[in-house]
Amino acid sequence: MLIEKVNSGNYSQCRIPGIVITQKGTLLAYYECRKSNSDWADIDIKIIRSTDEGDTWQTAAVIYGKGNTLNNPVMFVKGGEFHFIFLKNYKALFHCVSFDDGKSFSSPQQVSLDCGFFYNAAAVGPGHGIVHRGKMIVPMWFAQNKEDARAHRPSVIAAAYSTDGEQWRLGEFIGSGVLVNPSECALAVTADNNVLISIRNENSCHQRAFALSANGFSGWGEVHFNPQIPDPVCMGSMCHENGKIYHINCASDTARENLTVKISGDCFKSFESVFADTPAGYSDAAVKNGMLYIIYERDCDKGGLYFKRIDARAKAR
Repeated sequence: MLIEKVNSGNYSQCRIPGIVITQKGTLLAYYECRKSNSDWADIDIKIIRSTDEGDTWQTAAVIYGKGNTLNNPVMFVKGGEFHFIFLKNYKALFHCVSFDDGKSFSSPQQVSLDCGFFYNAAAVGPGHGIVHRGKMIVPMWFAQNKEDARAHRPSVIAAAYSTDGEQWRLGEFIGSGVLVNPSECALAVTADNNVLISIRNENSCHQRAFALSANGFSGWGEVHFNPQIPDPVCMGSMCHENGKIYHINCASDTARENLTVKISGDCFKSFESVFADTPAGYSDAAVKNGMLYIIYERDCDKGGLYFKRIDARAKAR
């Protein structure tokens, strides 16, 4: 199902989607609306809402960039609260919240991010964050290039965490000395209540990298690459339910295509695969009672953003 096509209204592209599902079963999806085809475009952020499992959608909020780049929107479901964060011009972190099942959101306010080191550009997620042991946690990447303020590499990654959405602290760097320009990552909770991270990277193997932490922001175990999960240097996402983790990415080492869901209960030592679509790109998913709700890019220049439901209980094809 097409949600937002290219050259829609004032926008030439709609990209970088995320999606969550509320306790009431409402779907909240969100994405960048770009006025030109650039990561540094004049970008608005749109939040849309569905109460019928994605059959129809209504606009819940639009956050206007007003000439600025609003990038990498991320949402958290924390009980009946829906916390929403994004960055302005890859620097300043903003936060807003909904208390009415996503019908309305507070005015975004700049919040604190305790880093303590130089970075020229940063981003959260994208996709969605997790709530683990009372903390909202989201992966972040930081570019450290003193010569080019808009460069996205060389880069490092860590996870940021908060209890209220207004004060964020940064955890330990992940994979230093192992990963080449790591960037957009995803988190999920394992069957034994640890946190798994899936890492986009530019290592020559073109494979997703993974690591485990007990709390999701420090004490990370050894980073390892999974040869059964190829990646063409693209965003990949995860969600979890009842001890299973669902990993969604382009299952190719050369092109952004063949969007595939991998379902595992053992951190992807073994898994089942369910094919989603051939044209693909950035994607995110939410799961409830074994049903996956996926929002994804399908040809950013000619297609747009698409939505699909997949019964995750289906056997691998």
